[in-house]
Amino acid sequence: MKDNLYTKKEAMEGLINGIRKTRDAIGGTMGTGGANAVIEAMENPGHLTTNDGWTIASSIKFADPLEEMGRKILLEAISRANKQSGDGSSTTTVITAAIIEEGLKHVDTISPQELKRSLEECIPSIADSINEQKRDITVDEVGKVAAISAEDEEIGELIQEIYQQIGKDGIIHWDISKTSEDTYTIGNGITIEGAGYVSPYMADIDETTGNFTNQARWKNPKVLITKQKITSAQDVGTLFESMFNQNIKEVVVFCSEYEAPVIADLVRTRAARGFKTLLIKMPTLWSDEWFEDLALASGATIINPEAGLSLQETTIEHLGTFGHITATKDETFIDGIADLSEHIATLKKENTDQTNLRASRLNTMTARLFIGAESESALSYKRLKVEDAISAAWQALNGGIVAGGGSCLAEIAQKIPKETVGGIILGEALKAPAKQIATNAGSPDIQVGDDYLNNRGFNSKTGEFVDMFEAHITDPANIVLNAVKNAVSVAASILTVKTIVTIPREDDNRIT
Repeated sequence: MKDNLYTKKEAMEGLINGIRKTRDAIGGTMGTGGANAVIEAMENPGHLTTNDGWTIASSIKFADPLEEMGRKILLEAISRANKQSGDGSSTTTVITAAIIEEGLKHVDTISPQELKRSLEECIPSIADSINEQKRDITVDEVGKVAAISAEDEEIGELIQEIYQQIGKDGIIHWDISKTSEDTYTIGNGITIEGAGYVSPYMADIDETTGNFTNQARWKNPKVLITKQKITSAQDVGTLFESMFNQNIKEVVVFCSEYEAPVIADLVRTRAARGFKTLLIKMPTLWSDEWFEDLALASGATIINPEAGLSLQETTIEHLGTFGHITATKDETFIDGIADLSEHIATLKKENTDQTNLRASRLNTMTARLFIGAESESALSYKRLKVEDAISAAWQALNGGIVAGGGSCLAEIAQKIPKETVGGIILGEALKAPAKQIATNAGSPDIQVGDDYLNNRGFNSKTGEFVDMFEAHITDPANIVLNAVKNAVSVAASILTVKTIVTIPREDDNRIT
């Protein structure tokens, strides 16, 4: 059996090789000159054409354990960026790799922890620079941002049209159209902040990679609302068995308390029988009000032993339903709800801070965008682009925009103080996105200099340097900042590595 202990030189070489290979696969997709990747998929049509960084990174598997560990570490940075802002995976990838490449030049002249600290101390000044550069936009301008993200003017125009109806605080979710056309519906929904699924194994599974995604998106699920603490799977066993026997295999459970072993039981039931439970622990603050609101919105009966109804006595008739529910680990969004206009009017009539806030949470303007395409392959590609476009539009409306094409970071790279090792490293690393985009467009010799100052940058479509705001080549400011933060966090940790211990393997013939 091969040793599973690797020390500094071998460990770093393996990690860096895995990171470089992943970076090359993702970096080559950036900008209008970037290319797509084709990923073999288990589901029809058997492949996925995409330039989505997270999808590419999560689909790669390296035979060498050190290279695979490098890929997984890089995937951590990408996943964080996706969770925080829904986009920015490619930018995060190339910055992370660039910080590591530049950092390796200094690891023998400064202690690992000092190097890490020096990098992290640069974040506040970078954030300040991004805030100074950013501009706010309106719903009448958001289409350009969405179009760049989706690489599709029509999608950008459609998203702008939707936001003009739901307002900047509205929420757009996507769904699959039954035709080849794109359509949308407008309605009202409920946002529950601070209450998401209790386990990542309750999220959706990506059909291409087989990995769990960052959200659960369910259509027409049954809804169980309980104030009774769930102490074991047996508490809901009779109810769930009757649901299963009637071919009802999805239920969302809103509860106040549960015992930890319940999660494992519910996850095992999903794996063994295909019965899916989305368990959401409600916020402690105003929990009674939340239960009342959700019951009215879903038509469910609140399960409360103090009122004479326990979980053991609950039947399918006590359940409600929602049109759609989308949950992450941090929040839950619901649309397709019962008419709450009278309830909301009553709350507003009371006119207290609590009832006004409660009314606003129950009256979120929502849109569901139904995506259509001529083939399964085209639909898979378009779905990922629409996801990114929706995230980019929301981030831009709520956090402003900066000059795109890597030019915002290229400008910061030139202005960042070089008195510290962190400043020196980031002074080079933050140029990486702009360089990669220029290289993909067939201009690898372009240098990051004065042409990248004052919101100017390289238009990879025309091959000219332009004012990026005037050319409508922009990025959401929050996505850019989150990309830098996550890249620094992960890269700084890697640069402290001297030893790696892998999972022991019986032989050297590692097959992916």
